[in-house]
Amino acid sequence: MFDTKNYATRNFLALCIRPLNIAPANWNLAFTHSFLSNMKQLSQLLIAAMLLVVSCTQDNTEFADATGKSGSITRFAVHNNYMYVLNLNEVQTYSLANADKPVLVHRLPTAYGLETIIVYDNTIFLGSRTSLYILGIDNPAAPVLLSQTSRIEALSRGCDPVVVKDNFAYSTIKIIANICGQAAAQSALLVYDVSDRTAPIQVGIYPLSLPNGLGYKDNYLFVCDEGSDRLEVFDISNPRSLQLTDYSVPITDPSDLIVYGEKMLVSTKTDFQIYDLSDITAIRRIGLIEK
Repeated sequence: MFDTKNYATRNFLALCIRPLNIAPANWNLAFTHSFLSNMKQLSQLLIAAMLLVVSCTQDNTEFADATGKSGSITRFAVHNNYMYVLNLNEVQTYSLANADKPVLVHRLPTAYGLETIIVYDNTIFLGSRTSLYILGIDNPAAPVLLSQTSRIEALSRGCDPVVVKDNFAYSTIKIIANICGQAAAQSALLVYDVSDRTAPIQVGIYPLSLPNGLGYKDNYLFVCDEGSDRLEVFDISNPRSLQLTDYSVPITDPSDLIVYGEKMLVSTKTDFQIYDLSDITAIRRIGLIEK
């Protein structure tokens, strides 16, 4: 078991995995430049910490060419020399052609409530408090809206991280009074068929307690459920009919996760926990870093 009391490592890991909660309406270039520099350092430190964990377990081949990787709860993404940043009702695009002088080149207004962003298969997926947005970036300097889903009232105004695998998007809806808006009837994992980026179709809904961050490895989806204090594991071999497995892991207050090869880093309110995923039927913790 890997354990550390290194305060610098703990603090940098906290910055790496937690969401960027504030993207100012008047995001200025000086702030952006500083932000980019810090993110580069933080990504390197995150990988360094993961490498340290892996080296302690004598299995570091998968990290030989490691690069930065974020969790599912993040408000910015970098892709093909552009950075996409979320405000609550706007997607801002910055050119990183000159990393020392990032340039704001585009603004895309949206409805209020943007929460998370990922880039997958040259497409941007946004989670918001009310819907899933899909943006095309054939022109990476100017994202365009391809589609926007709607949700039933019982699932409205919930926080909304999303991950995508092949032609299906998986999104958790966490309903908390006074945080994500009015308390509603249901928190859940939603599944969308996004094979047609212009017309996503909801194909599944799986009630959960207070789901948050999520990620996947092969045909298994991992979901942080703060309400049940568990990391739930779904078999997604058939994306239209997920199966909740018996492989879940008890974790107090899990909030987000990063899957990297055979390892998974889970962020909780008090620590970072590292898990070995080489045997999905027996997921085991191999490291702990206190916050």
